[in-house]
Order: sequence, then C-alpha cells, then structure tokens
Amino acid sequence: MLHVRLMEKIAVKISAPICNQRITSLVQQEILESGLLFSGFNCILQMPTGSGKTWLAEQAIASVLEKGKRAIYITPLRALADELNTRWQVYYAQNKVGVFTGDYVNSSYPVPYQEAELLIMTPEKLDACTRNWRSHWNWIPEVDLVVVDEFHLLGDPRRGARLEGVLLRLMRLNPFLRILGLSATLGNRYELANWLRGVEYYSNLRPIPLTWKVVHYKKSQDKPDLLLREVNKNLAQEGKSLIFVHSRRRAEDIASLLQKAGFKAEHHHAGLTYSTRNQVEDKFRNNQLDVLVATATLEMGLNLPVRQVILYDLQIFDGVDFAPLPVNNVWQRAGRAGRPGLDQAGEVVLLAPNWDGQAERYSEGKFEPIRSALANPSALAEQIVAEVASGLCKFQNQLEVVFNHSLAAQQGTLVSIQKIVAQMLAAGMLQEVEKNEVLQLKATRLGWIAVRHLLTPETVLLFRKVLEAEQQLTLLDLLILVASSEDCEPIIPVDFEQLEFLNDQLRYEPSLLLNLSHHQIKELLGIEGKRLLAILNTALIARNWTRLGDANQVASQHSCYVFEIHRLCESMSRLLQAISAVLSTIESNKEKVEETEIIPLREKIKALSCMVSGGLNEELVTLTLVPGIGEKIAKRLQQVGINDIEDLALAEITELVNLQGISLKRAEAWIQFATEIVDSRWSANRYREEKIENQLTSIDLPKDIDPYRLRRAMSLQVFIKHKGIYRVTGGLDPHTVTLKYGNFNCDCLDFAKGYTCKHILAIRLKQGDSLLHKLFSSFSQLTENTQLNLLDLWMGNHK
Repeated sequence: MLHVRLMEKIAVKISAPICNQRITSLVQQEILESGLLFSGFNCILQMPTGSGKTWLAEQAIASVLEKGKRAIYITPLRALADELNTRWQVYYAQNKVGVFTGDYVNSSYPVPYQEAELLIMTPEKLDACTRNWRSHWNWIPEVDLVVVDEFHLLGDPRRGARLEGVLLRLMRLNPFLRILGLSATLGNRYELANWLRGVEYYSNLRPIPLTWKVVHYKKSQDKPDLLLREVNKNLAQEGKSLIFVHSRRRAEDIASLLQKAGFKAEHHHAGLTYSTRNQVEDKFRNNQLDVLVATATLEMGLNLPVRQVILYDLQIFDGVDFAPLPVNNVWQRAGRAGRPGLDQAGEVVLLAPNWDGQAERYSEGKFEPIRSALANPSALAEQIVAEVASGLCKFQNQLEVVFNHSLAAQQGTLVSIQKIVAQMLAAGMLQEVEKNEVLQLKATRLGWIAVRHLLTPETVLLFRKVLEAEQQLTLLDLLILVASSEDCEPIIPVDFEQLEFLNDQLRYEPSLLLNLSHHQIKELLGIEGKRLLAILNTALIARNWTRLGDANQVASQHSCYVFEIHRLCESMSRLLQAISAVLSTIESNKEKVEETEIIPLREKIKALSCMVSGGLNEELVTLTLVPGIGEKIAKRLQQVGINDIEDLALAEITELVNLQGISLKRAEAWIQFATEIVDSRWSANRYREEKIENQLTSIDLPKDIDPYRLRRAMSLQVFIKHKGIYRVTGGLDPHTVTLKYGNFNCDCLDFAKGYTCKHILAIRLKQGDSLLHKLFSSFSQLTENTQLNLLDLWMGNHK
C-alpha cells in the first residue's frame, strides 16, 4: 500500500484549485498540491467533519468532468443527495447532474442514467445498477471516479454489506475507475486503504476547533436542568444548540421542555416526513429556531449553523439492552458543532452520570475499526446470489476469487464460500446446469426474485416456506408474513400500555396464523418474543390503514408516526409483489378451486397490494378489477359515491364524465366491464372476510405491574445502605430507593412518571414478595404448545 508519506514520488503539482472556490485550510492546500486526488490511485481521506472533505471531492469530480468522463457520488442520505443536487446544478452548470435515490420512478428522472455525467446515488441505487449491469453498460465504462461519502457505512450490518458488494462489482466492471472514500471516523484506515490497494490521508486539524466538556449528574432527574443551563450559556453567546437524544419520544419531550422554558426549539427524527424535516432544517438555518433536538437523523451529512452540540444520552439501545454509544457515533454528532466564518470554536457537551468515569475518553477520538458486514453469512449469501444472477460469476472458483478480495476476507471473517453455495443450491436459490459438458451455477427463479427486488435469500425462502405450508392465508396473515421478513421496514414496536388494545384488536381479526401455538408459529416464521409482538402490531397497523385510508387516524390509534405508516406501506407493497412472484414458482393444486367460492391466493395478494398502496378497503379495491382503474382513480370515484364494483356497474355515465380526465369512452367501457364482472357473480363483498374469535390467551396481571419491568428486575442487584434506604444497580444508572411509611420511592424517571419501576420490583422480589414470585412463576410455566399470548411475547419467555 502507498501511504501518504510516499506521495511525493507520484505527486502531480497543480497551481490552483479546479473549481472556482477559495481554499479554506492548509490541509486542503496540502492535499491539492500533493496531487493525491489526481494520482490515479484509490484514496481514503479521513478528516474531521467541517474540514472540507466534500470540497476536495468536488475538485476531483471537476477534474474528471473536464476530461469528458463521468463521476458517481454515493451518499447514504436522500436529504444530502437533494442538497448536493441543488448546489451542483450551479457548480457544474456545464455538465448534466442526475440524482438517483429512489424518490423518482425510473421513467421520470430529471436526467436519465445514460445522459448524466455526475450521478448522485444512494448505495442501494448503485447496487441495483450493478446487479443489472448489462442495462447500464452505456455509461458504467465511462465512470472514472466514485466518491463514497461516509465511508464508515461499510461497517453497517445491512447497508454496509451491499455497499461492499457494489464496490467489488464496480471494480471488476470498470477496473480503471478510482474510489475516493470520505470519512471522519475510521479506526482502521490503513487496513481499508490496503483493501482498496490505494493510498490514505489523515488529518485531525479542523478549521473550527472543538472544545469538549463533560457535565456529570447525580440522578437522571437532574439532566433537564443541566441541559437548560448549558443551552442558556450558549444562547447568551449568540450560538445555536443541537441536542442529540436516543429516541424519538425523548426528542419530542426535550423539545417541549425547551419550548416551555422560552426557547425557540423543535424536534427532528425519522418519524417525521422528509418535507417536515426539511422545513425544520430550513427554520434552523434561517434563525427561526435557537435549538434543535434530534436523534441520529442529523448524525451525518447535513450542514447546519450549530455552535454547540449536546449529547443528552450517551447510550444506544442495541435491541436487547442499552450499551455505551460508540466513539464513532459520538464524533459524528460532535462534528456538527462549529460554524465556519461565524465561530472561533465549536463546543461539545456530554451529559454523563457521576459513576461513569469513561465519558472523558470520547474526546480522545480513538475510533472503533470498521468491520466488514460480509462476515454475516446471510449478507454474503445475498451477494453470492447477486453475483451469479448478474452473470459475473458462473463457477464457485470465480466466487471464491471475487470474495477473497473482499474486506471480510482481508479481516479473516469471511465464511466458507463453498458452504454458502451449497446452502443456496439446497434452498433452490441457485442451481447447477450443464453447458459444454461443464456444470455452471445459475440463479433459479427464486434467486432472480431476490436479486430483482433487492431482498435477502432468507426473505424469499420464508415466503416460499409459508406459501407452501398455507395457501388459505387471510389478508392479515399476508401482512404478518410480509412484516416477518428481514426486508420489511419499519417494524413498529409495542409499549406495555398498548398490549390490551392490541389484544382486543387482534382477537376478532380473520387469521389462520393467530390460532397457531407458540411452537407452531415459531417453527413457521422463525420468530418469537417481542420481535413477533412488534410484527403483529406492524401488520395490524397496515391492515387498519387499508380500512381507514387515513394515516393520521391510524397513527393516533397505534401511537406511531404518520411517516412510519407511509414508509411501511411502500415497503409492504414491494414485498407483496415479491410474494406474488414467489407464489408463481410454486406448483400447487391448492389454488385450483371450483368456480369462485375460494379466492385464489394470487388474486388476494394483488388486491392486498392495491389496498396497502392506496389505503383502500375491501369494497373499494374491487374497483381496481376494472382495467384502467388504479388506487388513485378508485379514491376519486369514492368521492362521488362510487364505493365498489356494484356501484360502478349501476352508475350513470354522467357521474364519471364529470370527473376531470375521464372521457365518455372510458366511462362507458368501465361501466360495461363492471357490469360484466357483477353479472359473473363477483360482488362488492368478494374480499370481505368473516370475523372469527381467535384463540388468544391472556394472563391476569395487576395493572400497575409491567411484566417486562418485572423480568428486568430479576437481573438487578439490591444493596441495603441504611434502614429503609436501598441502592439498586445493574441497569443503565444506579438508583436509590427509600421506604417511608410503608411506601417505596425511587429517584428514577419511571417512578416520577407514576410507574412501579423495576428498581422497586427488584427490592420486593428480594424481600420475597409472594405476588411477584407467583407472577414470574406463571410466566415460566407457559409451554411452547400454549396458544399465542401477547403478554408472554412481551416477556420473551418460552421455557
């Protein structure tokens, strides 16, 4: 590997920056004059946020465009892609700039692939292009530079594997292109540069230096006051504050707290629509806000006028418990502080408990190394199937050569290619075919479904398994199946307080799956515990959306966000198309029934896809049986009182013609077709399902005791400090519980909100509380063959 200290041997001196912009730092000057960006080598730039990495990438891009070549800029953020597109339409006015993020349908990109000279893309869009490289061969060979922003994304368990697969394919499709990786937080840049067989550059100099401060608190109730104090100090110096928290609810609560204290503050998180987030960002930029409270949505990419960054939470929930926030994430967030041209320094404030002596280590910037996500067999299997389906690899030894060049192989974490290929052959994702007396690998129809829809093999195999086992799935069952896949997002969790509502809702939903035992549903879906509970909740949300067609109403019922519902419907619509494709590969006579007494599953899936996509109920979706009527037109017909196929058959032509855009000829054809459908005994109730009472069981539980808190209490340690005073440890923070006049009082937020917290429950358990021990014992006695029980799922106990 060529390190930067050797670059003088290959330096290409230039007299001025290529773009008509001012050099803002000595680091930028050094990099430009060294010729590092124009050396012909792959390169990694590790520089602090705000030190001009994007500006340097722009110089490299300009050089490529001047030579008549193409450049790709990969960003993981759609919002940043749009921001760059707006800016670069001006910077590169002589060139065609195209943005490809999935926000446009393929036919409506402002600039198509083959015409774009600078392509701004998400990793997923470029992944789709490389999988289907033959359709993009008119531009891929002309790419000279690929800039990968936020290069540390390689370590992301999901997106990182696909990004690594993309780079491996690109470097073979076009071996002459260069890769420029940008990041502020790489713990192993030498290793990453070595993997790319390129050079690296590191600098910790920042045009606007950061000052770090740790503010300790004794108990969590002290945090709000400490926060207000720090924000007040910053605003007194005419600075703006950005506060990072670990959850959406907390972002809203803290923003509300700040508003009540007289600050102009709002929250920002992934539960808000893109347009709402953009509006909040614009208000912050335009001095309409003093403080912004955000989750990780603002951790990367966007430039905001922030002087002070406060990390209110130094923990992250890993799906099981809270863990310390990685150094990489802390620095990504800290990097938002410091405004070039406005501040002499940026400030980073960390709120940490007194007992945490590790908070000071964050300022040292000892970043965690980036580990290849292809170490995960599931992620590797997806890339292997994609390689074979794309035609780039036809033999196992070719696959071994390709993935021996992966970062996973370099790090010694690559699993056996032979083993994964054997698994994919056995699963029917790949097959061996004889050609010229030689066995070659070929993707099956199932494999192609996974590749075409960008799905993991596990998702496709799950669909096949369930469809082969059960052909009479209800609408809710299909949504449960979709939500059970790895590729469905978002999965919306359930709070304990919502269990009763969820149980009542599910009890009368037509369903085959809800009547299975714990053991049966685990065997079929491979899911249990709180994950299954969240899946049931997610499926029900989608089902209620199809009934109501009002995202605000559904969000209010289920205590979720409108934007989550819209994202969920997009994801589920795509996955339902994949389920239909999987169904077409299954040879079964179960679907061949006499006349129309039982609706073919493929037809039900198609109808459900329209229902989910457009928010249509069972009656309204029958209108889509008429050619030319989709979800949007069905909604328009509903506005004039045409609610189903029978209404359309009886409608007057004038009712339809009065709707803008519907001609007399179309109206006549629709009414005639609807009449023929109704005459063939298809009614408006075709997709209506009869309600039945499901065999959901329940356990009586005192309303003031959350079983999850009870389970967590079992892992806590209780120490008696003095008579009536207890110290409870083992959770996120240690807490003090006092016993006075027979009543327990805890210093935690849960208790302050009126809950019986896990710390008090831990003390009661230690004291031998018979009620609590009886409750916990009742959970342990549940067997795998008991009927589905939401409380048991909440506990996650399957003994």
